[in-house]
Amino acid sequence: MNMKNKLILFLFILFTAGLSTACGFRILTGKDGSVVAAGKYKYKKFNNISQIYIKPFKNLTYKSGTGVYFSNNISNYLNVQTDMFTANKGNALYYLTGKITSIQNSVMSYTGVAAAVDYMITVNVTVSMYKTNGKIIFSNVGFSSSATYYNYINPLVAHKQEKMAIETVSKRIARKIVIYIESKKLTS
Repeated sequence: MNMKNKLILFLFILFTAGLSTACGFRILTGKDGSVVAAGKYKYKKFNNISQIYIKPFKNLTYKSGTGVYFSNNISNYLNVQTDMFTANKGNALYYLTGKITSIQNSVMSYTGVAAAVDYMITVNVTVSMYKTNGKIIFSNVGFSSSATYYNYINPLVAHKQEKMAIETVSKRIARKIVIYIESKKLTS
């Protein structure tokens, strides 16, 4: 291929890549992580949510301590990934509360001697959010997620693996909750 053909090919690839990336939506890399619609000359924010206080999640399951994972991971996600979180209950504009309604373990695979080794854990959560004046933003919205973990022969290691899988699930659900909150188009 001569130099002229290489240049034409390069310009063609550059031009088509430019056309394919000019979509109607963009994700901002700013502090709030808000989704904005690309208009002709300006951007329009879909939300203005801030100062959400996370109340401890209630655990209605057999696994003790899981409410702490969910409350902490949602608070962490709102604090690190967005600008929505407040640790000061007195400064809150919104309260977010939830219940862990079920945790299910399923066997995914067995060893040659019929011992279960891979498990999938599924957690279901309902979440409510309301303004500090009592106005309900949403109530009892369900979220669910799953993660797999390896069950070692040693029960202590297996417990640790299961705990890490629950933490993974709580982080995934935290992300889903934030996306749901942003979709509500609230103004503070």
